Amino acid sequence: MTSADDYLDSDMPTLHDAVSVADGLLSAHSADSRAHAVRFEGVEFFDPAVPLAEYRGRIVLAAGMAYADTRDLAVALGPAGAAALVIRGLDGQRPAVDADDASFAVPVLRHEDADWAHIATVLRSLLTAHSVGHVTGVRLGDLFGLANALATLAEGAVSIVDSSGQVVGYSTHGDQPIDDIRRRTTLMLQEEVPIAGDPDYRTLVRSPSSLHFPAEAGTEQFGRVGMAVRASGELLGSTWVIQVDPALAARTQLLLAEMEPIVAQHLLRAREDAADRAQRNSGLLRTLLEDERHARSAASQLLLRPEAGCTVVCFRVDTFDEVEAVRGLHRLLHLAISVSSAAFPGSHSAVIGPQVVTVIPGSIAARAQTFAQSVVRTDAALIAGIGSRAYDVTGIARSHREAAATTGVLMGSPLEGHTRRATRIATFDEIRDRLAILQVSDLIEGLDAAVGDAASVLAEHDAAQGTDLARTIRTYLDHLGSVRATADALHVHQNTVRYRLDVVRNELRIDLDSPDTRLWLWLRLAVSARSLP
Repeated sequence: MTSADDYLDSDMPTLHDAVSVADGLLSAHSADSRAHAVRFEGVEFFDPAVPLAEYRGRIVLAAGMAYADTRDLAVALGPAGAAALVIRGLDGQRPAVDADDASFAVPVLRHEDADWAHIATVLRSLLTAHSVGHVTGVRLGDLFGLANALATLAEGAVSIVDSSGQVVGYSTHGDQPIDDIRRRTTLMLQEEVPIAGDPDYRTLVRSPSSLHFPAEAGTEQFGRVGMAVRASGELLGSTWVIQVDPALAARTQLLLAEMEPIVAQHLLRAREDAADRAQRNSGLLRTLLEDERHARSAASQLLLRPEAGCTVVCFRVDTFDEVEAVRGLHRLLHLAISVSSAAFPGSHSAVIGPQVVTVIPGSIAARAQTFAQSVVRTDAALIAGIGSRAYDVTGIARSHREAAATTGVLMGSPLEGHTRRATRIATFDEIRDRLAILQVSDLIEGLDAAVGDAASVLAEHDAAQGTDLARTIRTYLDHLGSVRATADALHVHQNTVRYRLDVVRNELRIDLDSPDTRLWLWLRLAVSARSLP
């Protein structure tokens, strides 16, 4: 095969690199597998006015050419030493360039309906000396691997942020200095300032090139270099480098501009992978948790070993805003996946109903507690319920029910200061008794015996007279009939409590000395509001 390999530097990219980084945009049309090893030093659009010798070592893009004319061009470019020819194929038609035709000796790549300019940009990005052997070796969609590769090239810590402000990849080189802002954003997997209100971000997305944001005078923070990442006009996110030495900012800006097409390909693949993974995991987790007949098969496909132990953790977003709850669930899913995949290999997360459900493998109970704390501490609006450990598929379904019920109890508990929950993480064992009482409330509400009973009499009297006898009796029963403890809890004088008890006994004819009455009344008062103070 005639090529420019004899004079091209061994560091130049190959056609295999080109097909890999194009991620499905291009496919090899030539039957000769050796074509993958051919190197190239440029990417040019074909121009009939340019001598064929000028295309030596180049990938030639046959943009605008009639499909039937591409065979003649392929024949002509072979002797000229071109690296490859890219043609546009048409589904369902016989290729104009026959892969088995020996009359030409140039590898042929094809695409079906991609943008020519985008193809050229992606292929040219491989030609920067920085990228060869570093970025092209990263598995497409591996944003953490990509961030590490970019950090090596830029000699500075790197973060990759999606269009919503989520940190979806960051470098983990221990020898690269970072500042407090970087530490906090990495921990939270979220930009510290929401992107909608970040002036630097707004400036960056309006710029067609990378930008340097110097450190503010008098602070200990480092400067940053950023680049907005787009594909076909769609904003996919941005890439950021911690710029410790301002003198090297121009070099970093050039690097990010050159790498922008490759980062775009990685972000697109990561987004597709995440969507596929979320859909697959959601279906398999639903089967595992809700379909007893096929649960074992789902566990096998998720590579779970129930006999080794599994614990289910459920998360919810504590908000009354339905739109914010939906957005919060997607952010929460990303957070749960990021935290669990890094610390607990083999875990799986998915949105099921109003919750994010995560299955943590392992028989150590503290693992699930540690995971829940790592997620919940990032946002005051998150709560978590933890089911008991399970050692078979039936137990995993039970652990899910327990975890879901626990988050439900936490959501229904009173607010502390009307702004936050007193408890944001709980295990099923911790909430078991409270949950049992709430379940009893469902039974009580359906009983005829609840109509006109002592609790109803108290409620009617309070409503008519403006009194607070129901709360007084509930507190009195909670404190095992102690007048002193009841007065202290209600912040009233003991005689006030005695007076109220007399009203209940004598005026309302409620026998507080009867054990049955006391038990029934306590149950009714405890669950009347379907929550416990």
